[in-house]
Amino acid sequence: MNIIPWRRREALAPTNLDLEDLWSRFWGNGHDGFTSHLPELFRGRPMPAVNVAETEESFCITMDCLGLDEDDFQLETMGNQLLISGERKWEVEKMGKEVRCVESQYGKFERTVQLPENARTDSEMIEASYDKGVFTVTVHKVKKTPATKIPVRTV
Repeated sequence: MNIIPWRRREALAPTNLDLEDLWSRFWGNGHDGFTSHLPELFRGRPMPAVNVAETEESFCITMDCLGLDEDDFQLETMGNQLLISGERKWEVEKMGKEVRCVESQYGKFERTVQLPENARTDSEMIEASYDKGVFTVTVHKVKKTPATKIPVRTV
């Protein structure tokens, strides 16, 4: 394994600081007043945030997805990966309202969760539910089989 030596920030050459400034202007970190030149789709954190918890029997994946219906989600497994996708559609009420500011995220989303080796990825062992804006996926674990001793015989 190669280890890269740690260097203090002051030890960086001035050209590196210029590159850092250019990088922060492009990505728009907000600290220097510059805005990002990336499309809105690529800014900020992924939508929606994913939480993963583990119990003795299963893995529990939750996502906060207000304003969606259970029909808006798709689940797929590919090997030990769980793919969760969907779409939050933009719906504007036109009852005398003019939208001034929108901070909610809309559009298609796709999140992939890498499952451990002891997760059961067959469709019968994965359960999905949607309640009060929280999408929950439960992936059951492989049941542990007790160890058995195998006698060694002499021939």
